[in-house]
Amino acid sequence: MKMKKLKYAVALLTAAVLNAAAFPTTASASDGMKVVAIGDSITNGYSMDGSLIASYPQLVSSYYGAELVNFAEDGMTSEGLLAKLSDANVQSEIASADIVLVTVGGNDIMKPVLNNEYVDASKYSTMSEFIAAMKEQGQMTILLMQRYLNSVMPEAIKNCNANMQEISSKLSSMTSGKVVIQTVYNPMDLDGDNTPLANSGSMTTLCTNVHNYLEGRPDNTLYPEDSGVNDIIRNLTGSSIVDTFNTFMDHSYFYTHINNVDVHPNSKGHLAIAETIIETLNLPETGNENGTLMRKAYTNSGAEETLAGVSSPINDGILGRVLKNGYGDVDADGNVNISDAMSILGIYSCNAAALTPEVTGVNAVAADANKDSSVGIDDALLVLQYYSERAAGLFDGTFEQFLNK
Repeated sequence: MKMKKLKYAVALLTAAVLNAAAFPTTASASDGMKVVAIGDSITNGYSMDGSLIASYPQLVSSYYGAELVNFAEDGMTSEGLLAKLSDANVQSEIASADIVLVTVGGNDIMKPVLNNEYVDASKYSTMSEFIAAMKEQGQMTILLMQRYLNSVMPEAIKNCNANMQEISSKLSSMTSGKVVIQTVYNPMDLDGDNTPLANSGSMTTLCTNVHNYLEGRPDNTLYPEDSGVNDIIRNLTGSSIVDTFNTFMDHSYFYTHINNVDVHPNSKGHLAIAETIIETLNLPETGNENGTLMRKAYTNSGAEETLAGVSSPINDGILGRVLKNGYGDVDADGNVNISDAMSILGIYSCNAAALTPEVTGVNAVAADANKDSSVGIDDALLVLQYYSERAAGLFDGTFEQFLNK
């Protein structure tokens, strides 16, 4: 029986290949949702080494099949963002947005810490070099830097807090959509990561300073408890708050490029931010959710092998989303077609011969097109049937809808 099915599948696959050029294979559906992103280089998807697979606004908008309009700028501060909200074009786009994504405040804090007259992190290519240079300058330089920070940071924090409150208020008045504002993470917080940097005294000093600026500190007149930047953000009204500070806590080495003196999130960091945003939004399922781009980021960034050890809740959430409407799409290209059927047959053949297939992990799970917990000829036949009916104009819908018809 299996041999008959295999011969039938091969015959159907051959016919499909011969006719592939004659039929369209791609369809896109959109429910008209719009995502507007505004903020700093994190929102803009800055990547010093060009390795970023997708920014969190791209991941979120892709998941919802939404149009993305991104007004983010590298180096943006809370003051700059407040001014940007006076732009008529920005106001118009925000007014029609279903979701507004905001990340700002990091430059208000990190610029004075890493770039001042006593230290300049931009001169170094690794954090180890930067820490070594700080030690070489001696304790006096460190004390002078601390005195400098003590003199400038209270005002910087005060201004940032006032700006964040006004930003939230203005956004709430501009749109009936959901406004999502993130807390500011501490890129120096490496306590839970397996790196020698976590045990560096200078790194600990930097981490403690940034922590105090973001979270406040009990019994301290400069940065009293409940007056840190994140305390203000968490209490903003009219916005949904995503606590990226807590997401990255103890694991900034894992989620950012801090080892290269780059405070920006890597692909795993953007993936974690996107997951927490989608979880926080908790929008009703429409059936059109698409985790294809999230799956690419998940499998190609190393998150598939490592994220569960850092945060199993975030990993489990992503796993559920990367397969959302993703069964049958083995290569995660957004289509269910001939190449997927070939991959399924390849996995089946390897399993039957007790060999390790080329396709593994979550992509191999997607090969279980009929969701019966095994990859077999029936899955390939199902994919080919879907492709053939789509190509012939007999069915115009997603593979998930095809399964449920």
